[in-house]
Amino acid sequence: MSETNEPNFDWSQASSLLGDDPQQVPSDMVEIVQELIDSANQHLQELKNKNIETQRKEIGSQAHQLRGSLLNFGFVEVGSVLWQIEKGDYPPSEYPALLARTDSVFQASKKLLATRYPSLKLV
Repeated sequence: MSETNEPNFDWSQASSLLGDDPQQVPSDMVEIVQELIDSANQHLQELKNKNIETQRKEIGSQAHQLRGSLLNFGFVEVGSVLWQIEKGDYPPSEYPALLARTDSVFQASKKLLATRYPSLKLV
């Protein structure tokens, strides 16, 4: 999180896809972002249901895919935590805390995006 206690977000990446006018995001991009958010929520839930002891490879693969999708839209800090899940050398006992951090940063980032781009109509 930054000094303002907001998650790091790449606004130049977001604006390259969403445009410069936060009140007029093209409708096709609104749909894409809404699908991205829904898909990310689903992936996070699936990660929570995986067993780090026996499914570390699957967890890494899913974290990698989710990280790539979110980074395309500027979710830098979420990407950083997902990178830790994907590539980090951590004991299994730390996995739940990493997932909780991912979810927390994702929710804060989503809120930040929704505030900056109200035409996305994110809830």
